[in-house]
Amino acid sequence: MQSWRDRLRVELSARLVAIIGVMIAVVFVATYVIKVPIPSGYIHLGDVAIFFTSFIFGPIVGLIAGAVGPTLVDLLSYPSYAPGTFVIHGLEGLIAGLIAWQAGTRRMVVAAVAGGAIIVGGYFLYDLAIVRVGMGTALADAGFNVLQAITGAVVAIPLVLAVRRAYPPITRWGYRPSWREEPPR
Repeated sequence: MQSWRDRLRVELSARLVAIIGVMIAVVFVATYVIKVPIPSGYIHLGDVAIFFTSFIFGPIVGLIAGAVGPTLVDLLSYPSYAPGTFVIHGLEGLIAGLIAWQAGTRRMVVAAVAGGAIIVGGYFLYDLAIVRVGMGTALADAGFNVLQAITGAVVAIPLVLAVRRAYPPITRWGYRPSWREEPPR
């Protein structure tokens, strides 16, 4: 099993840059296309794409796609949320990837719970401290964020399992495998 430091080790390749670019676009589209308005913003399917990205391609790709994709959407529609979105969804992608990259269903569920807690807690605090909405609005938004995180997990986990089953080599696409030469015995 890899340590968290090994999971964060990245060797930049043309494939990895392409994957990052495509996944930023996928997260952007998933966030932008289906938006359901709520009192201080909207709920979306971007978390499906963030969880998928993190579970398939790892924490660094999840961090970058999770931070950039939804932030671009917020810059178009709710600019006051863009800085919070950058941090909150970026952390969601990073933590979900650290927990469940190339892992089984159980760890993906744990990662989705952790990522969901980051979304719910992060936006609750952001609503109160930065946007300065009332406690009632912040609590209502937290409920919608719980729904958004659950939807993200319920859709992303079976999707990841199906993609892994249909195309097993994708599990090696995130980063280049790193190895250390063992000392002679």
